[in-house]
Amino acid sequence: MFFCFDHIYCSPAGNMAITSQRESEHPVEYRLVVANQLLYIIFDGGKRWSGYVIRPSDGIEASFSSRSCLEYVIEGLIGRRVWPQYRQQVLALLDQFQA
Repeated sequence: MFFCFDHIYCSPAGNMAITSQRESEHPVEYRLVVANQLLYIIFDGGKRWSGYVIRPSDGIEASFSSRSCLEYVIEGLIGRRVWPQYRQQVLALLDQFQA
């Protein structure tokens, strides 16, 4: 989930796969749920497409410094087996981000 954009993708089976909502303005923070993984994406505001991602279930944190790096981090945190299934939906959400 992310806060600000109330974007919800539902798979054909009716199971919620991806949600996003914007959490706050300063810094820009989003909450993303892909499949069963919750991720917090925090943009630091100092540089476009720069910040870090937190997976609260286990406390893993990874930083990114470009959009392609963010995509790679998300892929790693949700899993390479799951990523191909949700990649296009996640990339469409990233297009909407106010990074």
